[in-house]
Amino acid sequence: MKLVVDTGALLSLACSTNFELIIKSYNLIITNSVLNELKEFTRYEDFLGLKAKNLIKRKIKVKNPSKIINLNLEKAESEIFSLAKEEKCIALTDDIHAARIAEEKLKINIKPSFYLLLLLYKNNKIKKEDIIKDIESILEFRGWLDGALWEYALNLIKNL
Repeated sequence: MKLVVDTGALLSLACSTNFELIIKSYNLIITNSVLNELKEFTRYEDFLGLKAKNLIKRKIKVKNPSKIINLNLEKAESEIFSLAKEEKCIALTDDIHAARIAEEKLKINIKPSFYLLLLLYKNNKIKKEDIIKDIESILEFRGWLDGALWEYALNLIKNL
């Protein structure tokens, strides 16, 4: 499965203990703007800065859309949504506002990063406890302990 991933979703997935399995199971694509944002993160020696350095070393496939659709969003978000529309694939973002705009204007399939963890679970590659542990870890490392998206994800997973 091919997915176009923005910076935030990619960093969230990199916080997962199942990131290696995600990389092996899914074809992740980023744009040049996402790569540049990752490079900005590497300027810091904190947890996310180190994750960004590791992501850059992985040489995730970089592809740009032939045309960027103006969505009045950050450049990276407009690029990933434009590329997802072009490639007819799912876009991954944890930015609820950007996802709503892109879904409304482009009619594309957009999912949060934890969607890949749910797919791994549904395909019997990880256990429910693994998803819960990963989501809690991502919440902590991303500083989203009170985030509505992740609270929703945890409730969804706990009710599987």
